[in-house]
Amino acid sequence: MMAPRMGEKVMYRIAAPLLALIVAAPTPALAQLAPGVRMPPEIGQAYGRLGKAMMAHDANGVRTVWAEDFVVNSPGDAVLHREEVIALMAQDFLDYKDFRKHITFVGEKPEVTVVMGYDTMVPLKGPGAGKQVTRPFTDVWAKRAGGWQLIARQATIAAAR
Repeated sequence: MMAPRMGEKVMYRIAAPLLALIVAAPTPALAQLAPGVRMPPEIGQAYGRLGKAMMAHDANGVRTVWAEDFVVNSPGDAVLHREEVIALMAQDFLDYKDFRKHITFVGEKPEVTVVMGYDTMVPLKGPGAGKQVTRPFTDVWAKRAGGWQLIARQATIAAAR
């Protein structure tokens, strides 16, 4: 079920930093693993698919990686569900350059994998536009019938310079 429709001003205030949080991953070449950290191949591939889908504004591609019950905690103190985020993505709030994912921890369990690290990017719109933004993140992946899916994400903008 979708949340009540937000006003355009409030939507932009939430959407710009939110989408900065959820750009899932750059191409694999732009993801860096800390020494000794191993990324499960299936999750690495899912990050790659998600990054391509986000950049292409491909809602169906995003849906294949984000679980139906996916939630994200935004820096605007809003918890949004998959379809709410996809609706914001469709409004073209996503425009970044120099996006890089730095992975510092991967914790694997049989049914859940937690990935932690930080992203660096330069947003072209919204808060921090034109500045390099650093944002620590935690992604929670669950093994589902169709493979690994992202079920939850939290990220906080730590610095913009």
